[in-house]
Amino acid sequence: EGNEYRTIYIGLDQKRPELLYSNIKGKNPFADVRVREALYSAIDTEAIKRAVMRGLSAPTGTMIAPQVHGWSESLAKRKPYDLERARTLLKEAGYADTLQFTLDCPNNRYINDEAICQAVVGMWAKAGVKASLNAMPRATYFPKVQSRDTSVYLFGWGVPTFDAMYTLQSLIRSKGEGADGSYNLGDYENKEVDALIDAIKVETDVALRDAGIHKVLKIHADEFGHIPLHDQVIPWAMGKKVNVVHRADNRLVAEWVKID
Repeated sequence: EGNEYRTIYIGLDQKRPELLYSNIKGKNPFADVRVREALYSAIDTEAIKRAVMRGLSAPTGTMIAPQVHGWSESLAKRKPYDLERARTLLKEAGYADTLQFTLDCPNNRYINDEAICQAVVGMWAKAGVKASLNAMPRATYFPKVQSRDTSVYLFGWGVPTFDAMYTLQSLIRSKGEGADGSYNLGDYENKEVDALIDAIKVETDVALRDAGIHKVLKIHADEFGHIPLHDQVIPWAMGKKVNVVHRADNRLVAEWVKID
């Protein structure tokens, strides 16, 4: 088994004046960082690892996996599961036992994707949040969320370049030219973060570049721009006489297979 370079996370529509799929009218509760933090705090990723993933997940607090350049152990450490804090934050934000919305989720794309969403819905319920699960096949799911026809969604992001810029530019930067914000489907936006990402694009000093990456990931985590859950862990099965290199991109290379 091995840690894949794919991070599973939840995205939230933070830009629309009013959510498409919620009982809250005239405002967007996800524009309030307290609500985003509450939803994060109410999710017990260790319970998901144990009960849903059967031990095959790596809970994380950041948006990139350990194999990706720019990852750091301190950033990957999740803020604690805290149901009482979640309820307190929702009360402070004015949504005590009142917030309802739809969680869009694929049911045949990521490992146990629908089961993860079911678990998250149950955990949010304990905090007084009513989320309705809308699970669907990937053929229907991806066109829906990529057209931003969603309020809350589960997504997975792999990094084939093994460099954090692939995530920073597509998921965290606001919508701009080219790949900028191309998969920032909840429209998280921070002008300082945008400027940092644009600077990292052209920075040739590795130390300065890494410092910029870490700063972006720290700001994004503190603002709960997305809710990272875990990195996927992929199990492969083989005979005792077969040795295989387990690649982080989950691709099997026949030339690397050895049979004793």
